[in-house]
Amino acid sequence: MGIHNLNSRRGRRGQKIRETHIWKLIPGILLVLAIAVPSVYIHKLYGQLSAVAIAIVVGILVRNLFGLPEKGKAGVNFSVKEILRLAIILLGVHLSFVEMLKISGSSLGIITILIIMAIFLVRYISHKLGLPDRLGTLIAVGTSICGVSAIVATSPAIEATEEETSFAVATITIFGLMAVFVYPIIGYLLHMSDTLFGIWAGAAVNDTSQAVATGFIYSDVSGSIATVVKLTRNLFMAPVIVLLSYLHIVKENRKNGTGDKEKKIDHKKAFPVFVLGFIGMAILRTLGVFPDEVISIIKTTAGFLIVTAIAGVGLGTNLASMKKIGLKPFYAGLSAALLMAIISITLIKLFKIA
Repeated sequence: MGIHNLNSRRGRRGQKIRETHIWKLIPGILLVLAIAVPSVYIHKLYGQLSAVAIAIVVGILVRNLFGLPEKGKAGVNFSVKEILRLAIILLGVHLSFVEMLKISGSSLGIITILIIMAIFLVRYISHKLGLPDRLGTLIAVGTSICGVSAIVATSPAIEATEEETSFAVATITIFGLMAVFVYPIIGYLLHMSDTLFGIWAGAAVNDTSQAVATGFIYSDVSGSIATVVKLTRNLFMAPVIVLLSYLHIVKENRKNGTGDKEKKIDHKKAFPVFVLGFIGMAILRTLGVFPDEVISIIKTTAGFLIVTAIAGVGLGTNLASMKKIGLKPFYAGLSAALLMAIISITLIKLFKIA
């Protein structure tokens, strides 16, 4: 009887904690929606204005002109992470499984080459600039694979300090943000097709949210293709982190003359599980599970959730904090961004993927 009562109290306590957590999310989510809804409405009125572009610009302006209330931070973070992941899962309905495999397969070779080249070149440049090896590694991983997610997952594996992690995140964020605005302009100037631009954005832009935003600013077709290519890149995160962790341990052992150390790898963070959801939605569409009306509703929902998440990205962008990264990490990030842009489009053209 006593055990039953104890379990009952624990259950009620757990429920209260969950309810409290949900209430904490509401202010931030309402703030994100206050930007997303008008952005979508303006896009409907003026079709050439991208709702994603409007949302991220307004989000940045609000954050840096008025600040982000403490009560809003939890909901904004939730929007950037969880709502974006849900949106990406729903985006799977845009393509059949065969189309998805075709895009992913055709880009797999250049992604592999790009990741290997980016890691070595960015680490080399960082070393020449006199940056700590771990900071250079984090910038290289963030540039080549999955932006902030890759940095956060790699940091404990190579025993990076909090400062190194923060510098790497700030560096990757600022250049990924620049890509969101610069890439579509370059695409329009060079008259890139939707397919070419989508592959380029997915292969070269750092963070998942930024790659998706860049693609959808150009066109819906580019956005879907950029998502597939970016998710293909994300799959490399787990093996790359394991390899970097091993190399770090070998290096430390040689330096200190110690034995093997346990690898500090969070496998949940290292593998982007939402990719499976995206694949699952593509398979369900291929099997004809969804009628056309339902597919239309899912596409509309996914599009709105993308705008909502990107509004959160804007609200989470504190330009003042980015000034603290210093010139050397800035130069390393600039070099990395230029390398990814130039090498990726060169490989796409060389292999005649689009």
